[in-house]
Formats: sequence, structure tokens, C-alpha cells
Amino acid sequence: MKSRINSTVVILTCLGTGIFLWLLMSINRDALSPYIRIPTTKVVDTTTTDHTVDNKNQQQQLLVDGGGSASAPIPNTVHYVYILANTSGDFNFAFSEVMSIYAASHHLKPDAIYLHTNAPPEALERARSGAAGKYTQLLFAVPNLEIAHVTVPTHTRTGKAILAMEHKSDFVRVAAMRDYGGVYLDFDVHPLRDLRPLRESGFAAVTGRQQGDNGEVNSGAFLTRPHARMIELWADGMHEAFDGQWSTHSNGALTIISEQLVAEDREVLIMERHAFAPGSWLQQDTIRLLEVHDEETSSLDMMDPDGHLPQYEPERMMRFARPKKPDWADDWARTYMLHAFNHNQRDVKVHGFDRITPRYILERKSNMARAVYPIARELYEQGHINVDDPYKFNVE
Repeated sequence: MKSRINSTVVILTCLGTGIFLWLLMSINRDALSPYIRIPTTKVVDTTTTDHTVDNKNQQQQLLVDGGGSASAPIPNTVHYVYILANTSGDFNFAFSEVMSIYAASHHLKPDAIYLHTNAPPEALERARSGAAGKYTQLLFAVPNLEIAHVTVPTHTRTGKAILAMEHKSDFVRVAAMRDYGGVYLDFDVHPLRDLRPLRESGFAAVTGRQQGDNGEVNSGAFLTRPHARMIELWADGMHEAFDGQWSTHSNGALTIISEQLVAEDREVLIMERHAFAPGSWLQQDTIRLLEVHDEETSSLDMMDPDGHLPQYEPERMMRFARPKKPDWADDWARTYMLHAFNHNQRDVKVHGFDRITPRYILERKSNMARAVYPIARELYEQGHINVDDPYKFNVE
């Protein structure tokens, strides 16, 4: 009898211990540890001090906050790249480039705007002082501007020479966006509204298509979380894809990666063409964007007695109705960012257009001008630009 009681006690003790261990194992793993590790099958380079594209061969793992980072919004930071071909020279920004960065500041209200550049301290000081021109000084005065120094690549990891400055910039942008995350913009991209709905959509990356039968994804404007799968795969794959052609490693590689990742839950959202790149580099699109329509009344002729330019507020849609606008005018309501392709090229003759100057925009007689007029007006009202300023202040 006594031995039977002892056996029962042992069995109950073991059963109680088993239940306790089962309850312990059932507790949410995040309550036991606030971090989870990315599997070692994907090595992530977390170096952020110097944005080179050289392979550092560092076997690092990134600790990711386990408290909801998978659904965290894309950072509200903006990134531009400007590479000096001659580091003893100066920046020489044009009016259109100033409008791009001020549009980003105005519409996105970013926590920071990063200019990734190889410029030495002397060139940065000349830019801030005005020695490199009025527009350059104005660009360097944009709120929350941060300078991120980069090492410009000369070769891919596979040993192929990177010769064109545009291609060097491609590699720099992807390395920077891998580490920082946020919104990348070429200097000919003009934000027209806040990107918060896209940043907070739950997708790890947002890209957009451009013109063409193949509908490639455009690499001149995109959003990503740092170290998202899209940007990691692109940062690795562009070295293999690079063949010296214009966009095999950029638009081409990004298109393949984006389309494949659409199948994975909330990895990539691909926007339709009008969202980021409604125009193109083709002649008819260039003319449509830049052509001046002489029959329109110039906004400069509509100044009030105090010298203030008119404001044009978009009408809220209350019922089905066609927008009130000239027949030739595009409706920018479906566009988050305007990629103004080809406006600096001289191979297409466009009526009334020479360069993007303050007067050209403030006249508001073209599709380009109608899109970015609010930013030019703000710069004018604040006394930063004059109507007859040139498109660029040349630096000796």
C-alpha cells in the first residue's frame, strides 16, 4: 500500500512538472526576449559610416526589434545623390533641382533630407557660403539637410569597371537606401503631395512603373525600409546584372526583383505609371509636359496690388464631374511624384520653352509649371528667387 502511494506521488509530481514546462513554453517568445535574429542564410551589412559599394565580407547579423518592426512604416527621410566628377570643383545646382528638394521638404516634411556626396569639406563650405552660386546656397539652406559622405565605386564586386557618373550614382543610391531606408529621389523628381499613405501602407517597399511596352519599374523614385528584401536583393543583384548598358542593373534589376516580391506578403507594392512617372523621355511626352500655351493668362499678370502671386487651391471632389482645367492640361490628382524626364536635353524643340527658370514656372502656362507652381510661388514669396533669375548661376 505504501509503495503504491509513493508511485502515485511520483506520477503526480512528473505530471505537474510537465504542465509547468508546457505553460512556460506557451508564453509569447517576445515576452522572454525583445529581439529576434535574422537567419544566417542572409548576411546583412550594417555599416553606415561610409557608403561604399565595395564588398566588406563582414559576416554580421542584424538584431531586429521583435516588437512589430515587420509592419513599421518606411522612414520619413529623403535621399538624394550628387557625385562630383572633380572633387576640387564645386556644386552647381539649377533652379529645377532646388524646386525638387524644396518640394520634398514642403510636402513630405521629412525628419531629415540626406545629400549623399563625395564632396570634400572645402566644397561644402563654398556651397553654404554662396561662393558656388545662389541656387546651390539656397539648396544647402533647406531645413533638416544632412550631408552623408560616400566613397564612389570604380568597379563592381565582379570586377567590372563602372565608368559613367550616372552608373556610379546608381550604386551609391542603392547602398545608401539599404542602410538608411526612406524615400529616394532623383533631382528631376518633384513630389506633388505627401507620401505618408504609401510609407504607412504596411509594405516594406514601394516602387512605380514608367513608360514603355515592358512597363519597367523606374529607379529614380522609390521608397523602402532599411534592409528590406527588395533593397537587399537589389544591392546584391546589381553587381551581377551590371553590363555597362544604361539601365540593366538599375531599372532592369529592380523590375525583376519587384515583380517577384509582389508574391510575398507586403514586401513590394508597385504603383501604376501615373503615380511616380506620368511622363517620359519620348518626344511627344516631353512636348506635352513643357510646351508653353500662349493663350493662357500669366500668373505674373495676376499679382495683387501688394505684389503677391495668386494661389490655386485644388477643388475637392464632391460628386462626379470633370476637373475644371484647360483642354491641354494634365490632371495631377493621381500623381504623387512627377519625374520630369528630358527637361535639360536639347534634342527636342518645344514651343515657348528653353530652360526651367523662375519666370517659366511662375507664368504657369505649361503642364510642368502647373504641377510645381506652388513651390516656386513659395520661394518667390519668401524672397529666395526673383522672376528674372536664370535657370542656373554659372560658377567660374
